[in-house]
Amino acid sequence: MRYSIFGAELSRSNAREGLMTSLWRYLLQLHHTTGEMWTCFAFVAIIYVIYALKNYVRILRFIFTLDGPKTVPILGNANAVLDGNLMQRMHNEGQSYGRIFRIWLTFLPYVVLVEPEDIQVVLSSMKHTRKIFFYKLLDNFLGKGLVTRDVDKWKIHRKILQPAFHLHVLERFAGTFGKCADHLVNKLLEKDGKDVNVTMFVNNSVYEILIETILGMTARQASSKADDDTPFRKGQVMMPYRFARPWLLIDWIYRLTAAGKSEEQQQKDLFDFCFEKVKEKREFLRKNGSFIANDKTLSMEDRKMSLLEYMVEINERNPCFTDRDIIEECCTFMLAGQDSVGTGAAMTLFLLANNPTWQEKCIAELDEIFGDDGRSPTMQDLKKMKCLDMCIKESLRLYPSVPLFARTLGQDVRIGKHVIPTGCGVFIVPYCTHRLAHHFSNPHDFKPERFNPENSEGRHPYAYIPFSAGPRNCIGYKFATLEMKSIISAVLRKCRLEPILGKEKVIARFRMTVRAHGGLWVKVRSRDT
Repeated sequence: MRYSIFGAELSRSNAREGLMTSLWRYLLQLHHTTGEMWTCFAFVAIIYVIYALKNYVRILRFIFTLDGPKTVPILGNANAVLDGNLMQRMHNEGQSYGRIFRIWLTFLPYVVLVEPEDIQVVLSSMKHTRKIFFYKLLDNFLGKGLVTRDVDKWKIHRKILQPAFHLHVLERFAGTFGKCADHLVNKLLEKDGKDVNVTMFVNNSVYEILIETILGMTARQASSKADDDTPFRKGQVMMPYRFARPWLLIDWIYRLTAAGKSEEQQQKDLFDFCFEKVKEKREFLRKNGSFIANDKTLSMEDRKMSLLEYMVEINERNPCFTDRDIIEECCTFMLAGQDSVGTGAAMTLFLLANNPTWQEKCIAELDEIFGDDGRSPTMQDLKKMKCLDMCIKESLRLYPSVPLFARTLGQDVRIGKHVIPTGCGVFIVPYCTHRLAHHFSNPHDFKPERFNPENSEGRHPYAYIPFSAGPRNCIGYKFATLEMKSIISAVLRKCRLEPILGKEKVIARFRMTVRAHGGLWVKVRSRDT
């Protein structure tokens, strides 16, 4: 009995040992398999790193063959960006660098192109429409609209939004342009005989236009809430701040800082405001039966509608164009449109004040168009302003509102004897290209006659690119031009502008847009006195 029991216990012991042995063998096998899995993972990771580094090393090898502005440790040339004089340095020193040179923004190298034929190779191709890394630093400020959006979604949104910027649609906003411009003139006439910083007045007018044409609000509605409670004039571009502190270029670190939290709050305020406007517009359209039926083609031709209304109606037909998309595009148009148009219009008024011969030519042209009629300009009137058009173009040549933009190459590009590698970031600098003497004689002089038909004939199409060029050019360039014409013509129909002694020169500073250090000061005189 005891034997039997012992035998049974022995059998159970053998069974346990067999089970433990089997489990041990299984664990060894699993360990072996897991080890192989991690080995494979590590191998793939190493291959990926080598591939990525190989591309980066290829770019570095190319970059070190190029000349460029002097750098400082860690920041590279970012210190010149922070000082606002990088463009000036590139222009002053660029002749010694050749047609292609390099800059460093922290540890990241970029190639700079200034010759029109080289720029055309990049901007005219759909293969090079991806923006460089630093555009992502604008996401919290601008939102992910057409300016910063990735290529695939940009193509879709560009196609959706393009009809809203056709001339026959913009014609319906001529009255809004004229009304807001007249409001600006009344403000200026209150300063008759006094020195004014024209930038502030013009920016206010541009803002009024955008509030109405983009959001469908009147300026009175916008200002009725606690002295303009809209968040579109309260933001600050933090890119220069982050350049000065390269560790803040890492998003998760930046989000932990007070500046990062402040920028996130600014974006939240923008999005919340726009979301409320989307809800209001959708409710209004549903109550008034204004949504376009499914069997009709979406169009803005039949009636005047804001861009927000247009996008809400797109959303009704195409839910893939989401409320988030609407909000981000609204933010982009409102914020990007203010600085660029405001700077261009103010700069043109300043240059006309300091070039009285051309100011008088513009005034004579406007008198011929309008006579004694005080009406706001129609689209046909705006088209007749040929002299003013040349002055605006010359102003944007000298001081393009957006002084640089950049792309990432989708494939190798040959520029002369150089082959720029795939993945390399390329900077295009209109400020420098517009001042090439072999394309624009006496390039620093204000000479609007450069843009008459005779002198424009034969000029390289990429020698003048204030709104970029190619498939990813500025979608709103016609809108911007009409805005500037409306504002400037309204001022010149009732005012003469005079220069102020000691303030005749533009002291340009370059951030995301051109800024005039110290402002753009003119003396305003009523033409009726």
